Amino acid sequence: MEHVVEPEKRVPVVYDVDVCVAGAGVSGVFAAIAAARNGARTVVIDRFGSVGGNIGPGMIVNGQMLPGSPHPDVPFTKTVYPGLFGLAEEFINRYAALGGGLLQPFTKGANFPRGASVASYLLQEMLEESGASILLSTFVADPIKEGNLIRGVFAENKSGRVAVRAKVVIDATGEADVARRAGAPILLPKNEYTALDGHAPTGMGTYYVVGGIAWDRFRAAQKGNEATEDDIAWGTRTIGAALTKAHSYVLPYLRKAVEAGEYEPVAKVLIGGKSVSVHGGGVGQFEGNELGHGQVQVERTEEVNAGDGLHMSALGAAVRAYAFEKVQFFSRYVPGFENAYLITVAPFLGSRGGPCIEGEYTLTMDDCLNGRRFDDVIYLYGEFRALRKTAEAGAPKWVDVPYRVLVPQGVDGLLATGRSASGVPDTLLRNRLAVKVMGEACGIAASMCAVKGVEPRNLEVRELQGALLDAGFYLGDRARLKELSLT
Repeated sequence: MEHVVEPEKRVPVVYDVDVCVAGAGVSGVFAAIAAARNGARTVVIDRFGSVGGNIGPGMIVNGQMLPGSPHPDVPFTKTVYPGLFGLAEEFINRYAALGGGLLQPFTKGANFPRGASVASYLLQEMLEESGASILLSTFVADPIKEGNLIRGVFAENKSGRVAVRAKVVIDATGEADVARRAGAPILLPKNEYTALDGHAPTGMGTYYVVGGIAWDRFRAAQKGNEATEDDIAWGTRTIGAALTKAHSYVLPYLRKAVEAGEYEPVAKVLIGGKSVSVHGGGVGQFEGNELGHGQVQVERTEEVNAGDGLHMSALGAAVRAYAFEKVQFFSRYVPGFENAYLITVAPFLGSRGGPCIEGEYTLTMDDCLNGRRFDDVIYLYGEFRALRKTAEAGAPKWVDVPYRVLVPQGVDGLLATGRSASGVPDTLLRNRLAVKVMGEACGIAASMCAVKGVEPRNLEVRELQGALLDAGFYLGDRARLKELSLT
């Protein structure tokens, strides 16, 4: 690329705090609440006009507020052992009291926008109660650096370029944006990770809502119009087995549209010289008789970089166009959808993985499968695939998540939480319940560093673990706590 030189200028300092959290997604919000509740002057910055990320403006992206059960012997709350505690438990109880759904196994009706609006409102309320400041509609840009020491961030919003000074910065951007711009070592997704987690590498997609559907008419028209063996053979040959299965309930209509040249169920986007596919399934029903929902997914390949602005721009445009064209196909060909229209598409292209820091320790799937113990444990995690495999083998295992996965190599003054933390495959640490717990632990650690005037890598881990126990965390049974000198 060609370059231009940006003139030096004086940048106004809009906040001077103890802890600055870059990103108000799931883990970032919990980190900010925890830091502020522990007495740190805290500000959280986010590019959107509302907080919550995946469970807020992202409209929960077709998932659940709590993860499902990977195995009959493992209750749904136990992806973090021994279940709900701390801020995560408080949030879920308050969310349910406000009418939030998608809480397995208690509420099974799907209405993602309703749950997302409850979650975003509640998280903003909890931030305000904690005393944390919120800076929305603002992009975090470069870190403020003194050598290898990070002392805040520059940000951009309607006021132009502003500065936020901080004793500790928490990178909760999802793609380790602050760490990458600071020059910290980064781990990038690889195609080989698919063997460890089918959502890897990156696992990118978005979510949309459809209105004007007459579901009763649709179901009535389905009788006697099921896909034939010939339709299935056509689909497998033309669009592949996976997309054929995803469209099985509308396959005869899809075949007509494709053969007429009026619809293409797979779009192609040129990313770095490679053709990347964009695709999606059908439209599912929300509670009620007029609303539906669907997803658009991006091909899982290491060529797609969730931390590359040009990639994200091209793919973001493609998935929004795909969602519109999908609804157009349904309205033209599928009975009951004659008056269907696209209500909204989530405002960002979500990722299950992507770039992350290379931490002082990198947690691996092998660690999870073997339930490894670490002396700097901050919580016990049951990665979904590992937990299912070990449960099927007769003994479910939870791994200790070490504090070191939050600490990047090469820079000081920085912690990373959520997907920005250090894990292989890149999708390892994305579990929705677990990143709430990780965020709380990270916020407590950051507040302690700020108060004590120590860099995150030098924080006394036993003191952190004591604070986590006081917050309701589980770090092991009595024998384990004695082993860790915590009793």
